[in-house]
Order: sequence, then structure tokens, then C-alpha cells
Amino acid sequence: MNLTNRPSESGGHGRLARRAFLASVAGVSAGAIVGRARTVARAAVSAATTAPSAEVVHGTELRGMYLTSKNRLAEGRFGTMFKKLPPFAPRDDLLEGLARTMVEDQTVPDDSLLNTSARLFAGFTFIGQFIDHDITFDNTPLTQQQADPYATTNFRTPRYDLDSVYGRGPATEPQFYDPADRDKLLVTPNIHGVPDMPRGADGRAIIPEARNDENLILVQLHQAIARFHNRIVDHARAQGIRSEWVFETARRLTRWHYQWAVTHDFLPRFVGDALVGPSGTVYKEVVGRPPVITLSYYRPTNKDGRPFMPVEFAVAAYRFGHTLIRPFYVINQSTLDRGGVPVFGPDGAFNLNGGRPIPADLVVEWKNILPVDPGFPARKPRKIDTKLSLPLATLPGSVVPPPDPTIHLAVRNSLRGKHVGLASGQQVARAMRAPVLTNSTLDVGNDPGWGGEAPLWYYILKEAELPPNNAERLGAVGGRIVAEVLVGLLQRDPSSYLYLDPAWKPMPPIAPATGQFTFVDLLRFAGAA
Repeated sequence: MNLTNRPSESGGHGRLARRAFLASVAGVSAGAIVGRARTVARAAVSAATTAPSAEVVHGTELRGMYLTSKNRLAEGRFGTMFKKLPPFAPRDDLLEGLARTMVEDQTVPDDSLLNTSARLFAGFTFIGQFIDHDITFDNTPLTQQQADPYATTNFRTPRYDLDSVYGRGPATEPQFYDPADRDKLLVTPNIHGVPDMPRGADGRAIIPEARNDENLILVQLHQAIARFHNRIVDHARAQGIRSEWVFETARRLTRWHYQWAVTHDFLPRFVGDALVGPSGTVYKEVVGRPPVITLSYYRPTNKDGRPFMPVEFAVAAYRFGHTLIRPFYVINQSTLDRGGVPVFGPDGAFNLNGGRPIPADLVVEWKNILPVDPGFPARKPRKIDTKLSLPLATLPGSVVPPPDPTIHLAVRNSLRGKHVGLASGQQVARAMRAPVLTNSTLDVGNDPGWGGEAPLWYYILKEAELPPNNAERLGAVGGRIVAEVLVGLLQRDPSSYLYLDPAWKPMPPIAPATGQFTFVDLLRFAGAA
């Protein structure tokens, strides 16, 4: 691989030989944020099964996603937030033409493509992917999935409760736990002498959510959360917790600290303090009292009030993460010396492909991509805009099997939005009483086939790109959808702190101070950073 420059101090990689890079690396799965290139079965049923080694790829079509194209009012595993809005169905050639413009300019310096927000760092791309895997993890038995392909009855309710790490617990799925200490998750040195998750003979991690092994940074985040749990086990025992209560105590505290970090660390960085924070209009933290929750648009209407995953979130708003991906990452000195590690590439080579024991030269030093050390400049992600990194523009045959011609991630996202029946961006903005951007402002083009409307995913990205957001955070439509769904899922999760003890706050020694806890604090307590 030929790089013309080593990474700059600002975290970029100078003017990379991007076209040579594109020709030499593998691509990303159709729905992925960052992932390992594997063959994707074009099946309606999710690949998530009870077998931890199952072939699961982030881009696999999730079971139940197309329910909304059959019934706008239905709420199964998926549903719509805006049920009264008609689907937006422009011609496929219009969608494809617009999507093909969504690639970074290869003539500009790489540093000019980086996010300028002081609050965003490259590691949050992977945190966002981990959250996505957690809330879309479906461990419904495979026979029930096959009997209910639209996931109207048999499905795991979307939650971020770390079942993607714990599975069904040590009694039911002991393979994820330390045989010498069943209260702890199994973290063990691999063949390279590096702390890793347990692995099978094929090299793949033995973990509940196989998608968390798609990428070497992601699996090391998974490992850090497992180590955090294990440290809490030690803490619980030191506090004199009865032995039969230790595991549940540690799982509860791990879940709650993780949920707190999602709500107070991850979310505000991307949606802004006006939505989530001390004066937030969706989640408002109140000193000495439970937070004030205001959900205006995410309101399950099924008779049980059962939470569901809105397609406006899953197929549009939360896919802002695609624009954050860098083609190369610096995660330690070895990768710095080599000009950065490619995010994709041939199996077994110097890249971030997962599905293998973590190599000794690709162990993450988290200060490179998260604000661990105030004196060390952690690298930035890409801007939140309508341009994707070059590797996402050409998906290889291992991900999009022939004869499928759609090998451009933006094209696949745009067509999927139409197929699930998403409303247009302007329709959703009007329904939310948000400022409505015209197609002229969005730079969509003046073809009458648009009817003055634009695809929701594109609209949300362009809204973030334009002032006052300046490609640093989501705008009024995208930010509100993401905030309401993640807060709403937490509010309806019977195992969450917001459901069981809404006035709860992290405290020392796990947190640095009462009510202060971030993903960096999680890594520190785990001993990973």
C-alpha cells in the first residue's frame, strides 16, 4: 500500500494515494459502520442465532425491517415514528444519481475532511457501532425467527442492556464466562499473548454478538466492557456482597454505567446539549431529582406500549455514522509508523478486519482515538456530511455477491430507505415543526421527479452539514430522532436505571465524581486505558 504522507499532528494522513488504496482493499457491508468483509446471505431472517460462531455481518438485513413496507401502522420489532406520512418513492435512477455524488473529494487535503468539533473523536464511531449492535441484537431462537420473518410477535425488544456481551447469563450460556469464576466474563490471552475474548478454532470470538468481532477496534471495546464487569465483580466482593448476588450486582452496575455513558457522553456529543443535558428538551438532568423526559415523536402505540425500532432511526438518522468513517486509523505507535492502519483489507493482512485473534501490533491505545489524555491530541472522525470515505463507494464481491450490481454504500442506503417506505426529509421536518430545507438548499437538483422532496437519510446528513451545525453535529430532524429513540428505549427498558431508579447517579470509586461518568472513565476503571 502506497501512502504519500504519514499522519499529520492533527490526526489526518495528508494527501493519501486514495485510488491505489481503494483498488487494494476490501469493502464494507451494506449496512455497516465499520466491518469485516464476509459473504452476506440475502435472507429476510436475521443471521443472529443462538450459535456464537454464526456468520453474522453488520450489513445483514435485520429481521422485521420491511414490516413497514407492508403495514405503516404495524409495530413489531420495527415500526414507523410518523405513521401518517406517505412513503417517499422517487425513481431509482434519481436516488442512485444523488447517492453517487456522496463521495469525498479526492483532490483536497485529507485533514480538510476531518470533523472540527472539539467534542468528537474517532473512537466514537466504534462506540456508536457497539450501541447499534446492542439495540439490534436479536437472540430469539432461530426456529421462532423463521416462523415470524417480519418480527411481529417473536422478537427481542430493542434495548441497550448489554445482552450483546452477557448473552443469557452464565447458567444458560457458560461459554462466555470464566470457568474458574462464573461471575466473570472470560477474557484470556490469545496466541499472540494479547488479552482477547475467547476464540474458536476458526479464530472468531466466542461472544453473544458476532458482529462485535467484525473489526479489531470494536472487539477491543467489547473486551473493555467485559473487563469493566470483572472489575465490578471484584468491587462487589470487596463490599461484602453475598456470593449469590455478586453476578447480578455486577451486571446491573455495568449496565447502568454503560447506559449513563450513552445518555450523558455519547448522545450530547452528536445531538447537542439543547436536546440532552442540563437544559435538554428530550432528556433534562435535574440536580437531586430524576431527569425530565419529553418524547414528542417516539411513542409506541401498540396496546402493550412495547418499544420498537423506528425505521426513521435505523435506516436514516442513525446511519450518520457512515460519514464518520476514516479510511485509515492510528491506534498505536506501530500504526503511526506505518502511516495508519487501513480500516479494510485482505484477511490476515495489516488492517482492522476482525474475525481473528488481536495481533500484537494492533492493540488499541485508546488515547489515540478518545480523549483519555488531555495532553495528547486524539484523532478526529470524518465530518457529519453528505460525503463518505472512498472505500465505501466500491463494495467487493465478498460483500455484494454477483450479480447484484449495487456496490456503492450510499446507493444501497438510499434504495433501502425507499424500500422500507421512509417519508421524505421535508415531510418529517414539517411533522416535527422543524425548519424545512428546500431541495435547492439541499443541492439535490431540480429534476421534477423529486417533487420538491428529498430522501430522509440524505436530508439528515445535509442538515448536519449546513450552518449552524457545520458538519459537527446532527441537526433538528436527525438529532431529535436519535435522541428520542435512544432515550425512549432506555425509559422503557425494565432493567435500566431510568426505569428502576431514575434518580440514580454513578459514584466513586467507579466514577471519578458523583454524576460524572464517560466512556473514557469506563475504559480507565476497566484497566484498558
